[in-house]
Amino acid sequence: LWSCVRLKQWYQRRVRGLFDKSHFMGQPYGMLRFVQALWPGNHRPTYSHYFVRTLQEKGLLLRNWTENVDNLERLCGIRDDKLIEFSGTLLRWKCHNQACGAVYDLMWLKERLEMFQFPNCSKCFQKCQPDIPWYHEPVTEHYRQAQVDAQNCDLLIILGSDMLQLPFASIPKFVAWDVPRLLINSKPVENDTDIMDWNVSFDFDSDQAYRDVYWEGSTDLGVLSLCSYLAWDKDVKVVMDTDTAMLPGRKEMQERLGLVAKETGQLEKLR
Repeated sequence: LWSCVRLKQWYQRRVRGLFDKSHFMGQPYGMLRFVQALWPGNHRPTYSHYFVRTLQEKGLLLRNWTENVDNLERLCGIRDDKLIEFSGTLLRWKCHNQACGAVYDLMWLKERLEMFQFPNCSKCFQKCQPDIPWYHEPVTEHYRQAQVDAQNCDLLIILGSDMLQLPFASIPKFVAWDVPRLLINSKPVENDTDIMDWNVSFDFDSDQAYRDVYWEGSTDLGVLSLCSYLAWDKDVKVVMDTDTAMLPGRKEMQERLGLVAKETGQLEKLR
């Protein structure tokens, strides 16, 4: 993500600076540049995103939990009721003044940035901020829902995550003891001393290993291999080929991001 938006050189000594509230209140322009770099349309959902969308169309997706703020899950068509955004969203901005409570969408932000105006509240004129949990702020609402989901799932798939960010990292421990857990990532999950009390112990290769599976490599290649094994290649391709939201001038993108009202009609479920 950092190399993608070319901000790593700014924050290589303070990677979390973008998501630190005190840093934002004092120096907000880094976050504004970050939002512009992740603007809808600048990046496209990948094969892995459409694999999750295929699970949704087949009626197999209980929930898609994500740490990302790039909104690619929404762009590829994951429904609101199937999506939990642990790190919030940059689509909504809210007034810093709690007494005001005004909330704004991405188009409001775009208008102000195009006019070279700082996004101050239109009502009380105080500073607005993205609707995200700042570093060290609790995310108890999403966490409780994720615990319930984990207890009810029959397969856990972890895509492209090192599982080191709390409380996200602790969710897999709530999965039932006999539920398989598949990790597709460039490196296996390692216990971190800073979050040892929270972290989940995976067992991929010991003599007692019975449910944890690790696929080493890029997320898309791992998902492609899984779909090939399941003979789902054509199913994912159908979902990708029939998704017109990313085409220029299409309203579906704005609908999925909640910027305009959604029209009725959904992709017929795959059989």
